Amino acid sequence: MNLRTILFTIIWLMVMLLAFQSGAWKAKQKQYVSEEEAKQIANYHMHDPLHAGGKVSMAGQFHLELISQKDGTHRLWVSNAFRQEMDPAGFEGKLTIEYPDGKKEGVPFKRLGRSKELVAKSEPLKGQVWLTIDGMLGSSIPFKKVKFFWDYEAEMVDLNIPLGLDSMLPMPIDNPLTVEKIELGRELFFDQLLSADGTVSCATCHRPDHGFAEPLAISKGIEGRTGQRNSLTILNAAYYQSLFWDGRSASLERQAVRPIFNHAEMGFKEEAEFVKRIDSKYGTRIKKAFGKPTALRTIAKAIACYERTLLSGDSDFDRFESGEREAISLSAQRGRSLFFGKARCGSCHIPPLFSDHEFHNLGIGNGSDPGRFAVTNNPKDKGSFRTPSLRNVTLTAPYMHDGSIASLREVIEFYNAGAGGNPLLDSVIHPLDLSDDDIEDLLAFLYSLEGRLADSKNIIPVEATNGKEKE
Repeated sequence: MNLRTILFTIIWLMVMLLAFQSGAWKAKQKQYVSEEEAKQIANYHMHDPLHAGGKVSMAGQFHLELISQKDGTHRLWVSNAFRQEMDPAGFEGKLTIEYPDGKKEGVPFKRLGRSKELVAKSEPLKGQVWLTIDGMLGSSIPFKKVKFFWDYEAEMVDLNIPLGLDSMLPMPIDNPLTVEKIELGRELFFDQLLSADGTVSCATCHRPDHGFAEPLAISKGIEGRTGQRNSLTILNAAYYQSLFWDGRSASLERQAVRPIFNHAEMGFKEEAEFVKRIDSKYGTRIKKAFGKPTALRTIAKAIACYERTLLSGDSDFDRFESGEREAISLSAQRGRSLFFGKARCGSCHIPPLFSDHEFHNLGIGNGSDPGRFAVTNNPKDKGSFRTPSLRNVTLTAPYMHDGSIASLREVIEFYNAGAGGNPLLDSVIHPLDLSDDDIEDLLAFLYSLEGRLADSKNIIPVEATNGKEKE
């Protein structure tokens, strides 16, 4: 072989190698994005607050950052997807302050001079309040029901709050967390002693291995009795103002006792009988934890304390938002853009909890379940149900209040078609015109919302003893 042939062979091999590395012979990857999309994705996340003491929430593709001060000064900034603060000229909106007793106060936002800061002034505040922002930036950028929680008195609770969740955990002043209460509440949560026939515990319908929800479409209680609705997850329930699908309970303490006296769930008829049974096993510990004898209130408080520790954040989505560029796939990143853009999921599923805490009619069911109407008696609330959190949604199938949709793909297809026909169908529901690839990307994004628990020891079930001490 002469030198010319050798050189030609070497050059040919190099060309082939370069062609292979460039991807000419490789199958096109589904996760390909254009150079412009990649450039946007690199900057497209929430980061930390831009101002000391601020809290950030997303509203569609935009971000609202709020600082609420004890003297009644509320400062707001609006930024775009790249966290560039926007000129708020043309902003019209208000801040609604809601107190624990249900009292509400609305105050308007006004631009501060020529700055990019908006300010609302209220009376000085104390204790715990929920702050809700509603407004429009110009004629095309709406901000609806964006909620923040503030506590102006209490110190931070001694919990490891996962990334992505508000570090200021709502906490009733009459039920502070203690180790004794949490451990007592954990055992009560997993104890079948709480049901009339000793066969059902809280964990029966809120299973740790199923995202603290359950795989049944409709919950079943003692003696196989069938309930009315699918069980919601209780992960991150500490952050909610209202609980159950219809919002009938305003606190975890009130929520904890309702299933106990529900005929189709735990089936107790008399409070005295229930308290006596729990006292026989837990009386000494309840007295030590609360300084009071066993009562329905102390039992509920113990369970609520445990449930407040069931915090799930630090998802791949949260890590991506914090700047870890490789935390979620390119498909999930495209799904993220769809979620807050074309698909309009973010209109109701607002971070950080991916819920607007409101009630909507989606046209699900045959109309036999009144939903929120049973609580408010307002005809407009017929068939409306609370917006569930989408954190860990991939773990909690089946879906909807009646468990009628088996998979997440079917949920997206349901919305893509414009949801169910109903004269009270929520006005935000419209056909979405999503392609099969769009649906795949949305699914990838939803999987990125699977969180990590704050403290794994809190989900380890204790052995159910039905009121008997182990031998």
